[in-house]
Amino acid sequence: MGEAFKKILFAFDNSDSSKAALQSAYGVSLKFNSDITALVVTGGKDNYFVDSVDYLKQFNKDNNLNIDIVDRSGLVHDEIIKLEKEGDFSLILQGSHGSGGWKEKWMGSNAFKVVSSSNCPVISVTEKASSQELNHILLPLADSRNTRQKVPYCIEIAKAFGSTVHILGISKNDSVETKKHIKAYVNQTEKYLLERGIPCTIAEKYNVNVVKTCIQYAEEQNAGLMLMMTETESAGWLMDSYSQQLVNLSTVPVMTIHSRDTRVSGAAGY
Repeated sequence: MGEAFKKILFAFDNSDSSKAALQSAYGVSLKFNSDITALVVTGGKDNYFVDSVDYLKQFNKDNNLNIDIVDRSGLVHDEIIKLEKEGDFSLILQGSHGSGGWKEKWMGSNAFKVVSSSNCPVISVTEKASSQELNHILLPLADSRNTRQKVPYCIEIAKAFGSTVHILGISKNDSVETKKHIKAYVNQTEKYLLERGIPCTIAEKYNVNVVKTCIQYAEEQNAGLMLMMTETESAGWLMDSYSQQLVNLSTVPVMTIHSRDTRVSGAAGY
């Protein structure tokens, strides 16, 4: 994990949410000394593609950066995934919703296709979440052993930014067995973080709407990032529809991680 986020792929379409994602990409690159590649998928007709390149060039100049700009033609999510695999990127950043940009070509399920198809983590950023700093991180834990596979990434980010991690044990159920499992995961994770010098808080919420509660709790903690697994947590609470809701509705950036990510394989047990 020491080389985490060395190569960032940034999907840019000149929308407000992608401009916010650019700020987040810049913030991550400063902490991890990352190289950033910006992908602009052109259709050859719309002015916002030209505007996108102009905006990126100006951002480069203003921040003394050298973001590599790649111009592709095709389906947006397909081109993002193709480039990710070609370039062996370690992180993708994208705008998650908002007006402008790729509009209906990018909204809703198309944005989630990048999340579900990528091999590396994806951070989806809303137009309101443009801070380059990351003082607080929300770490939800579900009733699934694989829910803890995201902890190594959480530690990398928290160390780099000096963040406080807010551990939230959460489930739509409130059975004795569910509470037992989640309490164990919460306590183990708290111990694991504290042993590594990561400040953290713990809380548990049961018999709740998971998506709404995660978003509300993230807002209460002023979180700049929420970490979640994708398919591995579906047994607990993150069915695909829930994952899509978090990516599309969250008011804070959401980082999604796959169990197939080789960087975290074997990390479920402490």
